[in-house]
Amino acid sequence: MYMIAAIGLLTIALSLLMIASPGGWARGILLFAAKPYFHAAEILSRLVLGGTLVAFAGDTLHPRLMGAVGYVLVAVAVGLLCMGSRRHRAFAEKSASFDKVFRPAGFFSLAFGVFVVLSALGTHPTTPWR
Repeated sequence: MYMIAAIGLLTIALSLLMIASPGGWARGILLFAAKPYFHAAEILSRLVLGGTLVAFAGDTLHPRLMGAVGYVLVAVAVGLLCMGSRRHRAFAEKSASFDKVFRPAGFFSLAFGVFVVLSALGTHPTTPWR
């Protein structure tokens, strides 16, 4: 459950950055997309985060939802792998141009991050000692 709460806290932190500076977020995407390890890091991070959500979903108040989000992240990682680094980089560069969307997306992401933390740290009905 603490691993999932950590994912929620990471989501909250990144969301606050998106809300505070959408232009900075867009520049960050462009800077990261230029790194040689960009594609591998994106795939690996999604596999790790998705796998963690799937593995520990049962310890949350919303196991089906957490598991589903985890499987979506794993599927995205597989999709990125199939896409290849060149097309992935082009997609990232194009997505950086939508900076007007980042602030509203940040608010949605912030709410989801809070939900994930609360779901991870809440008391599950089958394990009242948590």
